[in-house]
Amino acid sequence: MKPRNKIQPLPFVLPALIVYILTVIIPILWSMGYSLFSWNGISDMKFIGLENYVRMFQDETFREAVVNNLKFVVLGSLFQLCAGLILAILLTHISKGGNILRVIYFIPCIISSMAICQIFSKMLSVQPQGLVCYVMEKLGMEPIALLANSHTALITITLIDGYKYCGLYMIIFYSAFVSVSKDVIEASTMDGCNVFQQYRYIKLPLVKNIFSIVIVMLVNGCLKTFDVFYILDNKSRSTEMVATYMYKTAFNSADFGYGSTLSVFLVIECLVAVGIIQKCLGSAKGDGSE
Repeated sequence: MKPRNKIQPLPFVLPALIVYILTVIIPILWSMGYSLFSWNGISDMKFIGLENYVRMFQDETFREAVVNNLKFVVLGSLFQLCAGLILAILLTHISKGGNILRVIYFIPCIISSMAICQIFSKMLSVQPQGLVCYVMEKLGMEPIALLANSHTALITITLIDGYKYCGLYMIIFYSAFVSVSKDVIEASTMDGCNVFQQYRYIKLPLVKNIFSIVIVMLVNGCLKTFDVFYILDNKSRSTEMVATYMYKTAFNSADFGYGSTLSVFLVIECLVAVGIIQKCLGSAKGDGSE
């Protein structure tokens, strides 16, 4: 039912809108303002115009961080999307103990990032020897410091980050699958469809709008990733992300002007990425429904 007038929904939207403005819009505008200044947080602010933006595009570390971020977006999104989808499919076919498994799979999402990182840091440790290196040694392989090796660190941290968050997308896909009408599934079974055909021709097409939402969430989240990379490896340039570089520039180096410039880039990058995804895949409502 449509509201009687355009003002009627305003009281319901206004509280969330105020919180959004205070926590998102105003900080972005402040960052845009700070990006035009040179400021260490103590001395007087010095207006330098667009010099921070020129410096950003000439910064080799920034360019490496962007490349690392894009690699992480591709690898992390694919891993979390596939893992969440596979887990959701498995859960839909488990009748006994399904609730317990859902809780177990979702636990990493609610455990602090520090705890997850400490667990994997101990497992992947070479000295003292962790579980992974012990297994590699027993299999006749040379133990590798996966987190310290510049060739493997990015992939390793990507898998750890995916392990933490894939449970979230599992829940989203699982909710979508269980919402598919049982009558449709029963009718397809009577027509001779097997499980694979049901997913290919019925379930996946019916929940295609969910894929658009999940992909937007994945890409946006991966572009802004911070915690796991900062905790596990905050010194190596091979795993530097734009968000971690921004944090270290602003707070470790006390260069708030340049750090604000990096944050502005991160906002624009996320907006552009989401716009491209929505252009390619359609909005959350789906192009097919129009």
